[in-house]
Amino acid sequence: MTAEEIFCDLFDKYGEDFNWYMVPLSQSNGVFVEELKKELGEGHFLYHKKVWAVAKCESNDDVLYLTAGEQGGDTYYIFHLTYSKQNLEGFPKYEKFADIYAVKEFIEQAFIKNYM
Repeated sequence: MTAEEIFCDLFDKYGEDFNWYMVPLSQSNGVFVEELKKELGEGHFLYHKKVWAVAKCESNDDVLYLTAGEQGGDTYYIFHLTYSKQNLEGFPKYEKFADIYAVKEFIEQAFIKNYM
């Protein structure tokens, strides 16, 4: 299953109330990746990796990112961006996911808990 299929399924299930949208491929290396790198700083393990922004939550500053995993598969992260260059230790907060199915489960549960 692809990220597009996941988000289409969730939109079909929850309709216009669903608060995530796919980041256009033409923007996947744009402003959200720049902001992430700025917030992480050069010492973070993801800073020098190729990262793509996949989706954005309209209700908060969460962004879903994709990078190549250590074992050759894809690894997904949801970062809660702070839009601040001077972050305290442990920020920006994030969740790591081994596959797109775990991403779907997390986003759906968070949506139900926080917005339904």
